[in-house]
Amino acid sequence: MGDENDINQSLTEDVPPSHILDNQTSMQDTRALSKGITARETILRRLFLKRPILNSSFQGKILVGIELLAVFLWTLYITHPYLDLDPTVVPSGREFLSAIQMNHLWPWARECGVCALWYGGVRGGIPAFADPLASVLHPLVILTTLGWGVVNGSKLALVGFFLVAGLAQLWLGYVLGLKRVARVWSAVMAVASGHLAARMNLGAFGLIASTATAGLVFPAVISLARSGSRKALVVLGATLALVAVSGTGYIQIGIALVFPAAVLLIPWERIKLSRLIRHFVIAIGLAILLAGPFMVSFVHFLPQFVKDFDVSFSSAQPFAYVPLNLVIRDTSFFLSDVLGKQPWPSHYVNFIGWVPVLLAVWGLFGIRNREEKRVVIFLGAAALIALWISSGTPLVWLVKFVKLQWLSQLIGGLRYTAFIAGLAIPPILALAAIGLDQLIDSCRRRFNLSMEDGGSALFRVKLDPRWLLAIPLILAMNQARTFGSQWIQILKIDPYVTRVIEALQTPDLQWVNVPLGEHFFVEPAVGRGLKLSADFFRTWHWKDRPLPEPVMEANHHGPPEGMTEARIVDGIHIHIATQGREYAAVEHLDGSRTICTALGLGGKIDVACDTIKDGLLVVRENNWSGWRAKIDGVSVPLQPEKWLSVEAPVGDHNYSFRYLPFDVFLGVAFLVVGVFVAGWLWWRSDEQTEAEAQTDPGKYKPN
Repeated sequence: MGDENDINQSLTEDVPPSHILDNQTSMQDTRALSKGITARETILRRLFLKRPILNSSFQGKILVGIELLAVFLWTLYITHPYLDLDPTVVPSGREFLSAIQMNHLWPWARECGVCALWYGGVRGGIPAFADPLASVLHPLVILTTLGWGVVNGSKLALVGFFLVAGLAQLWLGYVLGLKRVARVWSAVMAVASGHLAARMNLGAFGLIASTATAGLVFPAVISLARSGSRKALVVLGATLALVAVSGTGYIQIGIALVFPAAVLLIPWERIKLSRLIRHFVIAIGLAILLAGPFMVSFVHFLPQFVKDFDVSFSSAQPFAYVPLNLVIRDTSFFLSDVLGKQPWPSHYVNFIGWVPVLLAVWGLFGIRNREEKRVVIFLGAAALIALWISSGTPLVWLVKFVKLQWLSQLIGGLRYTAFIAGLAIPPILALAAIGLDQLIDSCRRRFNLSMEDGGSALFRVKLDPRWLLAIPLILAMNQARTFGSQWIQILKIDPYVTRVIEALQTPDLQWVNVPLGEHFFVEPAVGRGLKLSADFFRTWHWKDRPLPEPVMEANHHGPPEGMTEARIVDGIHIHIATQGREYAAVEHLDGSRTICTALGLGGKIDVACDTIKDGLLVVRENNWSGWRAKIDGVSVPLQPEKWLSVEAPVGDHNYSFRYLPFDVFLGVAFLVVGVFVAGWLWWRSDEQTEAEAQTDPGKYKPN
């Protein structure tokens, strides 16, 4: 009788208990038919037996809407400093204004179209879609930047990414069949967790984007493993594509290393095994297609990248200490080098507190049902792998095993493995939610308190011990919020930054330098059209490509070699080159030079030159495949030089350089194909399911 009550409850609530569905399929089908559900819907229910079924009633939709609203309002509460839309007010993280510089791609695209495919703001210019650190292709970044500009759009995108982390955790709760309290609590904990907030100590916009987006992968993987449906396949492919374009590289590699744990979800039955493996492979292929604009460009230019590397992984914390970062909330601890770490909170903080950790242990060892146990083992393994990789231990072993120097350096390029530990938070919180669900179920019994006087009751009170659980749950939420809030702060850009940038303005395109290491100059400088010779944000370089020498430089000390001091602005020294560093000039055979005027934006550069003798026009912009050149509207070949160079005839001529790369257009073609494939798989899914069910009904019987 108790099982039947649970089944009835599952049909009125938004999530059915999976342990009942495993053993009571026929009862559910009977109940479903008695409620007027069609045979086709019944078949679909039996097909997706191992995943939650949302109540489509009006009341069910209202309850789901309330959950979403709760997570949304909590996110606004956590991130409310970023809702200040004054463009001179920015998040306080040190590198934030460097990290968002490439978001200028979208305002440039609105101004000059395809010129934005080349980011000419730093280092002699780079292909805009090939940078593995940037998040410019993430849909959330695109929408917020186009809507509110680079600075305000980035602040709103941060709010959006915190919300994505919460919604991903809420979705995971639905997939696991958790009750409302457990899944909403785990969602708000994901928003407040230190694995997001502490990254803003560094201002690591891309790390927030990729870590939050990666949370979507876990429910998508479980959904595909449980249902084996084509719709779940499409969803997993889409989430993997979002992770691919969300920036930094650390989280993408982390997901690739954690992803094999999904094998624990696959039932060891030959037919199901081969089908699910095939679907996982198709999902990965679909992700590559959908992320085509980035993937094709990145692969094209990968041989030209030189990455800073550390094969000893000296910044990695020993594995024995890594789990402690989940429960330590002492800021001074993270500012020290104790327990084998560096004094960088942004790298190591992953605070969620003791309450989620203890609940996760409860959830990990309290499962009895075979199917649920498989999911719990996957979640535990995924968290453990992420924490282990963050310690650098397996990578150190791999470097010792690999004999090829170039491959060892490639592995050593994953220098700051500590960031990967953030991938352990979603599965740990999911386990905590499972444990909370079990604890709530075990505390169902109510206690009656009454007082009688002469046989008549003075009062009677029914006590539900489950309400006592609210105390530690709320304390855990508040601990995470208060600890993380110290890094979710804003500051106002000092006006002297603008004055220094104005002092570096040039009448045409020229390379200049802002004070080295002072990241808050970068985005304002690029936004005002400056081209920065150095870029102290990226940890990769072009192979055999030196940086262009600046014609002007700002610093706190004396003039660099080949430059003289021109003026001092607010204590910042402005230096100017004596000669030979102009952005565009014709070099003649006798060693003389004719200075030219260059104007443009991104991959659209126009140069005007008036020469009295032949020579070679050299434009100090990196020359990569994709550039085209014209003289007075007539196409001419580019010379095989590191800078853009063409033969310059005598006379007054106009030269145009345009960046139209084949890799971007090929990547867009991949994206279009991916969208069509995803649409075909999605719409074919239900038709295929119904046809197969009619020809072989036994195929959809529960395990």
